[in-house]
Amino acid sequence: MNKFLLIFFFAPLFCLGQKQGSIWYFGNEAGLNFNSGSPIVLTDGQTYSPNGTNVEGTSVISDSTGALLFYTNGMEVWNKNHQVMPNGNGLLGNFSSTQSSLIVAQPGSSRYFYIFTTDDFYEDGLQYGFRYSVVDICFDNGLGDVLSDQKNIKLLDTVAEKLTAVKHINGNDFWIIVHKYYSDAFYSYHLSPLGIVDTVISHVGSVHPTTMIGLGGAIGQLKVSPNGNKLAIVNGQSAPNIAEYFDFDKNTGIVSNCVSIQTNPNYSYYGVSFSPDNSKLYISCWLNNNGIYQFNLSASGGNPDSVIASKTLISNLTSYAMQLAPNGKIYLATVANPSNYLSVINNPNNLGINCNYQDSAVYLNGKTCSGSLPNFIDSYDYTNTDFKCITVGIENEKDSAKVSISPNPFSIQAIIQTERTLKNATLIVLNSLGEQIKQIKNIDGQTITVYKENLSSGLYFVQLLQDNRTLSINKLVIIEN
Repeated sequence: MNKFLLIFFFAPLFCLGQKQGSIWYFGNEAGLNFNSGSPIVLTDGQTYSPNGTNVEGTSVISDSTGALLFYTNGMEVWNKNHQVMPNGNGLLGNFSSTQSSLIVAQPGSSRYFYIFTTDDFYEDGLQYGFRYSVVDICFDNGLGDVLSDQKNIKLLDTVAEKLTAVKHINGNDFWIIVHKYYSDAFYSYHLSPLGIVDTVISHVGSVHPTTMIGLGGAIGQLKVSPNGNKLAIVNGQSAPNIAEYFDFDKNTGIVSNCVSIQTNPNYSYYGVSFSPDNSKLYISCWLNNNGIYQFNLSASGGNPDSVIASKTLISNLTSYAMQLAPNGKIYLATVANPSNYLSVINNPNNLGINCNYQDSAVYLNGKTCSGSLPNFIDSYDYTNTDFKCITVGIENEKDSAKVSISPNPFSIQAIIQTERTLKNATLIVLNSLGEQIKQIKNIDGQTITVYKENLSSGLYFVQLLQDNRTLSINKLVIIEN
């Protein structure tokens, strides 16, 4: 039997814009609003440490107008009114994980959001692994709800405290990337409109950890450059510690060509960030005033030896996480206990000390930045838009999208039969990567014919839409004659 997805309790209305990363909540009740360009301090956040230790990983998502939707520390999910969502407790990330969470909209959707989570070494011993939960923002009167049947879905055991994402080369989907602990493996998960449709494993670079010390070697950030072509990772509690960058293929999800930029095997690395123009890479150390460093990725055309030789100390102070902001500056969580300030790299595209590092640049109005900063896609290239959830008549609509496909599999043509009479509907055919390859418009009646034509054999999906609503999504299999 074909399975299909019913998603028409509410219909999203769209407008244009790209401000999904304009609101930040992090640390102990700290926050920033970048909607006007310069950060305005917020003090209404709910992120906190239940046991008094550092709050490290958080993630936040707004709509394309910059209006807050929800945020999380990997364990709890708060709506835009700063209240815990229904089913918003008990996520299996951890506030003490470097990158405990990352929110990514379901590609092509303004309603469904994936919260990806990693747990931590110190609190949980990495026992819960890499998971996702799904938020339906149209539930609870538009405040959102974590779906109980799509909560804490495990993807991978025993991952480091590292989690990032980047847009797929098709411009619609995403690669979600983590690092397997006790290994040299990067896992790239392909998120499409149909969910996770592929997993790519790349064995490259150092084993994490090399030799465990202190907190176990799981800490430190993982980032992809804004253009998606480079990936960098640091590991802060190993012997020796790890700082490396790689090539990343946005089409295949493959990580390759490791270059070690370890400045000192005894330094304990934590933060990593690319400049907005992708030409510079920054890493920070969180112990013993070992400093913050810049590497020029464009040196001698990107020659690895020249990149390593370009290392420049831009500050001898220590810090935790780095995060590129929508205003093109890189903010740093300052090491102090507690720290009421963020530092900033004002001109990160500039070479050397001309990047204009500024210590204690943003006062958090008495709140503390603690260990880390929110985790975002550094290109800030998201798919969700502004919307309003409007009830459309649940009882009348819930059974209207039942369809049958025959034959399935097919080699020449298939007939899609709907119980509902369609008017000006659209059928979209997607390949297994979530890429649209065929579209049939202006469909009326109850019968749709899909022809093989030049399509190769394999798995496809057909999405039926009417009045900007998805009525069904079904599997379709094509075979050779």
